[in-house]
Parts: sequence; structure tokens; C-alpha cells
Amino acid sequence: MTVDRPTKFPARAHASKLVSELVKLMPEAERNGNHAIFVQGHPTSCRDDTDRELPFHQEANFNFLTGAYDVHTASVLVTFNGSDIQHTLFVPPADPLETMWSIPPPTLEDAAVRFDAGAIRSTTELEAQLAQLGDATIHTLPVTHEFPPLPSSVLDAFKKQKHSTEHLRRAFHLTRLTKTAEELELMRKANGITSGAHEVLMRELGRYAAKRAKATVTATKERTGFEGMTQWEVESEQDAEALFVATCRRMGAEMAYLPIVASGSHASTLHYVCNDRLFPSTASPRAPGDTSFTPRRLARGCCGDVPEHDHATSTKSLHTSAFEPQVLLIDAGCEVEGYASDVTRTIPVGNGGKFTPKAAHIYDIVLRMMKEAEERTRVGVHWDDIHLHTHKVLIDEFIKLGIFKGTAEEMLQSGLSAAFYPHGLGHSIGLDVHDSLQYLREVKLDVPASSAAVPAKLFTYLRIRQPLQAGMVLTIEPGCYFPPQLLDMHGVWESPLVDHEVLKTYLPVGGVRLEDSVVVRDNGEPCENITPVGRERAWVEARASGLE
Repeated sequence: MTVDRPTKFPARAHASKLVSELVKLMPEAERNGNHAIFVQGHPTSCRDDTDRELPFHQEANFNFLTGAYDVHTASVLVTFNGSDIQHTLFVPPADPLETMWSIPPPTLEDAAVRFDAGAIRSTTELEAQLAQLGDATIHTLPVTHEFPPLPSSVLDAFKKQKHSTEHLRRAFHLTRLTKTAEELELMRKANGITSGAHEVLMRELGRYAAKRAKATVTATKERTGFEGMTQWEVESEQDAEALFVATCRRMGAEMAYLPIVASGSHASTLHYVCNDRLFPSTASPRAPGDTSFTPRRLARGCCGDVPEHDHATSTKSLHTSAFEPQVLLIDAGCEVEGYASDVTRTIPVGNGGKFTPKAAHIYDIVLRMMKEAEERTRVGVHWDDIHLHTHKVLIDEFIKLGIFKGTAEEMLQSGLSAAFYPHGLGHSIGLDVHDSLQYLREVKLDVPASSAAVPAKLFTYLRIRQPLQAGMVLTIEPGCYFPPQLLDMHGVWESPLVDHEVLKTYLPVGGVRLEDSVVVRDNGEPCENITPVGRERAWVEARASGLE
């Protein structure tokens, strides 16, 4: 996608920022002398044992150093000695045997106009450029399947020069943890397109909400062809996904990750990606003592109401009376020039586009968790503290609903809230949906004493364990779910602190999650929410019911 900007993507500024972090990680004795950073862009890749191309996605670190998000098999070399930093982008020449199938790479002249680089050269010159490095240490990402394979000329250079993979990946993670103004501009655009797609989906659901609420249908509904497709009626998870993706693609954006489109009880599976059930979903919440659940079903990510993922079966939805109200949880986002958005909304389906009373209770709880987390997202505040606060909100609201019978402190110490809110509050986002993931998984900084005073399982999947810095972009995505396997695993059905009869009335909700992206601001200012789509329950219901 071409995005109009007053300036080029600031590749050389990114290179300077990266060098600064890399030098800090190197032992002091190694900081002097000549150094080079080499990063390879992605080649065209194909499906296993075929010549069918996979969708192209640029390697994120290469994108960060060049802005060449759409150029296949390019590379970048950054040399530095003290404050002298040289940046060279290498672009492959056009090959007629390739360009008969695919579009050609940019010419050197075109690349000079598009990209911010100290020099633009052909990849045929890479070997000669490497030979001029002398005694420089070449820093690369680990030579593993996780990153694009290095050219033979680079591998040969390792025989003559020092080679290090020890620090560069962490330096990238630290550098990318905070965003520049240009990066934020791209992320705002991605969030704007994604927000528009979420609202389009809500409105299309709303066009048919009244009809569904009154409809009485036959025992079996099955799609057999293209009848009834003169209008785009959203009547399944796959319809919702298709509409969302089409809306983003119409705006020139690619999907940032596989969309999660989960209706009814499927919404209790955090990364459900089958997206193939007609409304209403036939999966039923499992009552205590039901042994039909198997871990294999969950691992496959497929619908738990069929023993195997049979697509012919999964195009049917069995229901015998008026349309059964449920929620549709859609976690989906696009990317602009490699910069991702990640947005979740939970929408009512049926019931005239209104949440059922039980689903409304859960929605309001999650919205309160989200808002109070956002209020606390400021420089210097530890992410642990914000995450723990959202658990306290959930506990407080469950006590009000009568699901929890203990005091707030008893419930916190029991760890039972982890059965209903198992994941972390959010994650870093940027060129990857889970940005700087490996660094943030490994490094815990200044963990507060309050974290050690509660069960550790409340933090099992928390992806950030450190104080917040200005310029970070994070998702805030609390949720509340009723997953049968976790209710069993955490001993919910045996606990005297839970009113099991009240809990059973909430099982059909499945799950609710809300997710926005925010920028951590400097000088103690509140964070900036860059996800414009509405989240208030009345706002969502107005669109899902066709009233607005």
C-alpha cells in the first residue's frame, strides 16, 4: 500500500538508533574498531514441494532498517566506527526469467527516490562491498530457519572476518520497543482501516438483525450454492471474516494475522481460527462431568461440536426455533507497510442486535477492565500492576453477579480468576503483532512486590513484565471467558468460593474480549488510544441492530 507522507521512511535514523542499542550490549573492549550489520530481506517463498507462491511478508527487522516492505530478496549493510554510520541498501536486478511471472524489483533510480539510504546498489555488488570491510566484525541475526537465509557471499565473508550473532536480535528488540513519529503515523493508518472494517461488519450484521430476530427456521440449514448472494448477508463466521478482509483489502491493506472470528461458545477459545460456522454456533458449553472434551480438539483449533474438522459438516448449523442470540468475537487487524494493528470487538448476533442480559453483564465487566487499565497506562507504571488491577476488577464484578462467594482478597488469593481471564493484559505491537516478543518474554525488570503476593498463575501469559517507557505502543485486551477445560483445570467446579448454579447461567455467553492499541506518552500524560472504532455497549448495539 502506498501511504502519502511528507518524508521518506526514516531508515537511516532507525539505523542510528539500532547502532546505539547494539553498542550498549557489546562488551566495552569490543566497542571500538570497525563493525557492520547485515540483514537480509525475504525472498519469494512457495508452498511445500510446489511452485505456488505464498503471500509475501517482509522480514520485520529488514523493514525497520529500510522501509522496503515490498522488495523481495534485497539486503542492507550498515557499517559503523564510532559515530560514523554508513547505510547501504542492495536491490536485486531484474531477471527476465523472473519478471515474466512476477513484477520486477525497483530500479536503482526508483529505489533512490523511494528509500532513505546512504547508497543504493545492486545485490551483484554485495561481494565487493563485503571485501572492503577489512577487519570489521559482521553482526547478523541468528543463522536459523527463523530468518531469511543469508547470501553465499555473506557466508563466505565469515571465513575471513569476525562474525557475531550474540547481540543483534536483542538490539533490534530494544530499538523497536519504542516507536518514532513516522512509525506511529503508519500504525494510526492501520488502526483507522481496521476500525473501519470492524464498523462495516457491525453495520452489515445490523442490516439483517431484525429479520433474524423474528425468523423461524427449519431444522437444518445448509448452503448448497450461490443463491441469495445478491446482497452480502453476514450469516456465518466465514461471512464475517470475508467481509472484514475485503474491506481492508479494498483500502489497500493486508491482513496482519489470521483473523479470529468466533461465535457463541467458540469465543472461549482464545485463538480460534476455524471461522466456518453458520450462526448460531451449535457448540454447547460443557457442563461439569461431561467427558466429551478432548485436548486434541482444542489443539486443532477446530470446532468443538464435531469430532473431526469435516468441512461438509461444518457448513451446517442445526437449530429448531427462532434465531438463538449469541456473541461474535472478532479479533482481526490489517497492516500498512508492515506496521500492524490488532483490534478485537465482541458483537451481538440475533436478539435484534442487542446483547442478552448475561452477555451484557460480561461485556460491561470487560469494558470496565479495559478503561481502568487504560487510565493507568503511563510512563513508569509497571505493567504487572495494571494487569493485576484488571483481575481485581473481574473479581469485584463477579462478586456482584454472585458467581464468586468469597471476599475480594480470598478470591484474589485463590487464583480462580485465571480460569476466566487466562491471558495477559496485552503486548507490544509494531512491525510484528507481538513486537519484541523474545526480549519481553525473557526480561523481567523491577517486578513489584505485589506480584509475588498473589498466585503466580495470574501472570503466566503476561508478555510484558517491566515498567512502561514513553513511545511504547501496547495493546490493552482484557477478556472474560467460560472455557470448559480451564474451569476444570483450575478446580472451579469443586471450589466452595464459586456459586456453581449462577455460573452455569453464564456459560452460554462463551467469551468477551475487547482490544485497542495505545501509545505511552511522556511527562506523565495519559496514553493515547489510536483505535478509533467505538467500544461502548450502546454504540456497538446501535450498529449491530441497524439503528445507526
